Amino acid sequence: MDTSYSPEQLKKNRASMLLTGGAEADRRAFAITAAQALPGEPFVEVKEPAQVARALKGARGTVYVPDVTLVPAALQRELVRVLREQEERPRFALGLSTSVETAVEKGGLTDDLRFWLRAATVDVKKKAR
Repeated sequence: MDTSYSPEQLKKNRASMLLTGGAEADRRAFAITAAQALPGEPFVEVKEPAQVARALKGARGTVYVPDVTLVPAALQRELVRVLREQEERPRFALGLSTSVETAVEKGGLTDDLRFWLRAATVDVKKKAR
């Protein structure tokens, strides 16, 4: 049984997502489109780990991280904890410029974050076809 979300389902619900493939502009455009499906809620792009840490304390909106591999492992684990335990939280759209497998092999993506977002991973390059 496939329990993955389709790209269209991800845009319409509050699930956080891992965006792979395509160029950074493609991943950002997908995140913006997803944010627009939540009218009246902010879209925030964060590029620094400290900004990610602050975003974890938010309650609404879509937080786009262009390259999740730049987020330290400890902060990725904290993100998983927030996704697992906090009902009121922003939706995270995490960009990844390489394949999930390569990012995990190189230590840029923690196993627990990959596992947590396994059903919410979108290859935006394939989506664009």
